Amino acid sequence: KTLGQKSVTYSYVDKWGHVTTKDRVINVVAEKPVFKGLQDQTIKQGDHFDPMTGVSATSTNGPVTISYVGEVNTQKAGRYTLTYTATDQNGQQAEQTIVVTVE
Repeated sequence: KTLGQKSVTYSYVDKWGHVTTKDRVINVVAEKPVFKGLQDQTIKQGDHFDPMTGVSATSTNGPVTISYVGEVNTQKAGRYTLTYTATDQNGQQAEQTIVVTVE
């Protein structure tokens, strides 16, 4: 897929053979990746927590790389923020933040 502005020519021929032609410029843009499986969570103190379990992202632009920033200390009660970033092969990014509560 090629992004950016593209010229397109449309032609129409009516029943009498008259031809009408129009030129248009369209802008092809990439959609951002879409996360799946990201939601706020509550876990018990001492439980195992893997921030990537159940997390995925899809893109119409091909493979997606997911990273995150933040830490969850499962040994200490509190609220922890994790921010996830999904990046596709065109450099389009989506970001989503969740809160993990340790009780």
